[in-house]
Amino acid sequence: MGAHECNVVKVGKYRDANQAYAEAIKEANYEHGHYGYNGTISTSNGFIIRTDNPRYGTKKFWKYYNKKIDGTKWGSWNCIEIKGVAGKKIKKEYGFMPTIKGMPRGIKVYFFWGLAAS
Repeated sequence: MGAHECNVVKVGKYRDANQAYAEAIKEANYEHGHYGYNGTISTSNGFIIRTDNPRYGTKKFWKYYNKKIDGTKWGSWNCIEIKGVAGKKIKKEYGFMPTIKGMPRGIKVYFFWGLAAS
């Protein structure tokens, strides 16, 4: 038994990251079972909200990602909210299309990453 890097993007009408995280756990358990070494976010023990990150998707961000995953404690994941152009692009990829008035309101994008037990 070991661990591997894993990440999850959650897009939807969430009041906060806790609600997105809970849904990610629920989906992982449904798709991969409740086994404690299933290699998904469901093997984590919570998350830390990061606000010191570079813009998502840039080279600087992926360096930051790798640095944080190397420093991640077992079971504790990292989380950022993706906003701006990158957030709009992800919303479109997940089927949230802009209307005449712009993007639908209240849709948030969260990116979780960490070590998953496998």
